[in-house]
Amino acid sequence: MKKSLIYISIGLLVISSLFVSGAMADGRMPLIQSLNTEVKMVSSAGSGVSSEPANAGDMAISTDMVIYPYPYGEMSKIVVKPSYTNVRLQPGESREIKVSVTNRGDETASIDPTLVIQPYTQNYLKDEWVVVTPASSELAPDAKQEFLVRISIPKNADLGYYYATLVFGEFDAQNYTMYPVYGGSLEMSIDVWTPPSVQIGTTYINDRVEAGSSYDYEVKITNVGKQDIAMDPEVLINNIYYAEAVSSVRYGGASMAVIDESAITVDAPSVIKAGETVIVKVRLDVPQDATGSFSGTIDLGIDDPALRDWQGQVQLYFTVWEQPSEAFVREFTTYTDGTMRIEITTSVYDYGIYGTRSSSLSPSFEVSMMQGGQQVDMQLVRTTTKGQVTYGTSPMEPMTSPASFGYQSTGTVYTEVYEVSGAAGEWTLSILPVNADNFEYSITTGDMD
Repeated sequence: MKKSLIYISIGLLVISSLFVSGAMADGRMPLIQSLNTEVKMVSSAGSGVSSEPANAGDMAISTDMVIYPYPYGEMSKIVVKPSYTNVRLQPGESREIKVSVTNRGDETASIDPTLVIQPYTQNYLKDEWVVVTPASSELAPDAKQEFLVRISIPKNADLGYYYATLVFGEFDAQNYTMYPVYGGSLEMSIDVWTPPSVQIGTTYINDRVEAGSSYDYEVKITNVGKQDIAMDPEVLINNIYYAEAVSSVRYGGASMAVIDESAITVDAPSVIKAGETVIVKVRLDVPQDATGSFSGTIDLGIDDPALRDWQGQVQLYFTVWEQPSEAFVREFTTYTDGTMRIEITTSVYDYGIYGTRSSSLSPSFEVSMMQGGQQVDMQLVRTTTKGQVTYGTSPMEPMTSPASFGYQSTGTVYTEVYEVSGAAGEWTLSILPVNADNFEYSITTGDMD
């Protein structure tokens, strides 16, 4: 294989379009003609676009090109299959890929595979890491050649992503602008990785919080490696959102606090010893007049080269809310006497082994009914707690302790059911949720508008 590396600082993918004109000059819309297997485009120097009408068998347009549409939409004379591969290897590992190269041109093609570095690659793939067998080939028209591409990652290779192109055809200078174009190639995405030495028990903290209150969370981390690992957590802000209801306050110039880095403190050891499990304590002190929502990140600062940046982080999302003081009211009419059933449900989402929230109080509802301005007795006949549970493992990284796998709660649904006896007439239902930011309700009766 020719040892050649092309380093490119900027890449721009250009998509070429063919616009056909002809009958526009006399005010008519151009007709879309079907194409034959071969479409010839004829030109004469300086003559511009031919004004002769095109028919279904021949389309005359000013250019020197002759376009040969290939099967499956491939416009290259050298067709490579597969044209893309994604490989994940650890240092010291190898992988072999079978590649089929077909010459659809009308002349013998010299195939000399060349490695080209893609723009924006995180790391540079070295030429000696990729060996192609055979190293070259003379390919007759309509002939096919099988190549074996062996990718070998040295033991001392840097971890990360590598992007490169293995070129079997020729460089296409005619279509080249700022992004290289080749007449037949295999694009390669190679992820060089190694298993992390840490197991992070919580990667997501999502909670509903109240202004002026404090909340405590824990992140469990285990060092399963043989070496001590340093850790230096840092809180990073992503976005602060504002509810629509307070937008007028925000833009009116009134003072208003938000949750930012200063509201979050992290208590963590500086070293995780080999085989040790530590607890990272996260405390949130919500400002007294805080509003809106906060999206942020705790970068744990774990000194483990096997961790990608996002793998060593705990995502944060907090929504500031307050218990409603006024009840939700629904007025309705019944036309028959008898028992009515009122069912109210609220849902709480959990994040299984990867998320946590503070120990919130259980939800409940304060419910009342009135008919004709008179309070009516209600009877709570049933409360139901319904959980959503999954079982099994997850491919998420970094590694999670096997002891954490199994049954995981992903959500809880709490329901209260009331019954009311009364006569037909006008009714008013009031619902005040407690420790619940959402609910559904249903009213079952003989007849209701």
